[in-house]
Amino acid sequence: MLKQMNLKESFVNRLTRHSIPFIIAVIVGIYYLSEIRPFPYEHYEKYINELQRYDAELNESIVLIRFGALRYYNPIVQSQDGTSNVLSIINDLLKNKPNPTIEAKLNTLQKTIEKKRELTDKFELINPILLNAILNFSTILSQIIESESNTQLVESCLEKDYKSQQIDKANNLFRGILIYVSHRTEEKRTDLTQLVDDLKSAPEKLPKLDLALVYADKILEYQPQMSKIDEELFQVPVVAQSNQLQQTFNQEFQNFQALGDKFRIILYILVFTLLLVLRWLFSRLQNTVVSLNVEVVEKVKAQNALAETNRQLENRVAQRTHELTVKNSDLNQALSDLKDAQDQLIMQEKMASVGMLTTGIAHEIKNPLNFVNNFSDISVELVKELDEELKSNQEKLPPETTKYIEEILQDLKTNCAKIKEHGVRADNIVKNMLLHSQASGVQKEMIDLKTLMDDNIKIALESFKASAQHFEVKIDKQYDEKLEKILAAPQAIGRLFIYILDNSFYALREKQLTQGQNFTPTLTIVIKQITDAVLIKIKDNGTGISKKSLDKVFEPFFTTKPTGKGNTGLGLSICYDTVVKQHKGELKVTSEEGVFTEFTVVLPTGSKKSGN
Repeated sequence: MLKQMNLKESFVNRLTRHSIPFIIAVIVGIYYLSEIRPFPYEHYEKYINELQRYDAELNESIVLIRFGALRYYNPIVQSQDGTSNVLSIINDLLKNKPNPTIEAKLNTLQKTIEKKRELTDKFELINPILLNAILNFSTILSQIIESESNTQLVESCLEKDYKSQQIDKANNLFRGILIYVSHRTEEKRTDLTQLVDDLKSAPEKLPKLDLALVYADKILEYQPQMSKIDEELFQVPVVAQSNQLQQTFNQEFQNFQALGDKFRIILYILVFTLLLVLRWLFSRLQNTVVSLNVEVVEKVKAQNALAETNRQLENRVAQRTHELTVKNSDLNQALSDLKDAQDQLIMQEKMASVGMLTTGIAHEIKNPLNFVNNFSDISVELVKELDEELKSNQEKLPPETTKYIEEILQDLKTNCAKIKEHGVRADNIVKNMLLHSQASGVQKEMIDLKTLMDDNIKIALESFKASAQHFEVKIDKQYDEKLEKILAAPQAIGRLFIYILDNSFYALREKQLTQGQNFTPTLTIVIKQITDAVLIKIKDNGTGISKKSLDKVFEPFFTTKPTGKGNTGLGLSICYDTVVKQHKGELKVTSEEGVFTEFTVVLPTGSKKSGN
């Protein structure tokens, strides 16, 4: 029995879960059909009104052109083009939503409009001929009547009587034609035709009368055709048929609204059904919530008991973790001290090895270099003496020989100068290597960086001015007032400052030589206290370092200075070893070519170690 109840309950739940989404989907679909679904022939009233407006504009243009108030046919063309465009739009609407009734009405209207277009074409063909004939007939006949009236005074009575008759007939023809153009009747046309025949058959005709009679014949020929076209044009039922088309659209719209009303009724029924289902589900949900609440209370009690057990376990784990952390911290500190001592020994061994190496270099290379430099000076003196001897015996030698010997002597002078230049550079490299291998810079002590910086600024500036006279630089010092002393090797840190400052002075000097007096060499030095360390920034507004060279500045023997400037490329490499390896600090450089270069040095204070 219980199993049957569970199966029934499960079936009801599945049916409910599947029926509600289905009902909602149906409601959404019917709502679209009743409220949102667009009418397929939107704006049809606007298109019908445009058709009627273009037809009225066409009629107005025909009337104005017919009576000569408008001379151009462009308004007719524009009205016809507008009508064609509107019909094309309506046809596109029917392609998307075909409707036989509307299509039949539209086809009838299109045929009527096409008929009116054909009549309009005939009008455009005949009307210019008729108007031209009327104008020329009136002009020529007026000239004849006026001319003959002036000449009758000098003619004989017989001739005068005959011409008077002819002029009277011409006047009658002139008036009759004008009346016939405005009020056409068949009787009037017959009388005018008889009058034209009488004038044509006269034995003596008035001057130019034959041409006027030709135009009269054209008027009598084309006026009936034009009158017939006028009647047919204004009898074409474009407006009536467009109204019928609009009524058909209106009927279709009413049917569309009626269908929407039917869907709306179905929508109300489905919404009501959905509300009943939701009400039934809500009552079932209330019962389920009550039963779940009881279960939750029981689970909360069990969770509280479990949480208390977990808390006790966590306290035990935290206590053991704290003990392990303290022991691990002690081990890390011991390992760090051991590593520092190891690095210190490695540095000392390295400096000792470099010292031994450079000592060997001093014995093996420096003495030969001294011989090279000395003998290059002696060779220069000998060349000078030989040159003087040549000048004193110049008359005894042929000119070609003298010139050839002078060229050889000049080459010897150049070669000796190059030997001297590179020998001095090699000697400087050896001296610098000997200087960097000195072990005296490894011993650390508590030093004041501000005093050390000021002393080395003076040394570096005086040394640079010895080779670059008239060099002046603006130095902006920004020292932290609460700066602590640090544990460091003063000789090593001093060399660090010397190398960086010398590079900055060189960059400032090079930029000053290119920009002249408009450039102010500026060196900014910042020393700032940070947590357990001191931050040092040395920034110049010199030539900067290219992106290609920036990654190589700390490599041994790399330099951007030209040959002969006394630079070995070891300075920044030794600086990096001094800061990073010897003092466990940081050394970075940032630069923008042509704008600035900034070296950043971070040195640990070492106060804890010194206290120990």
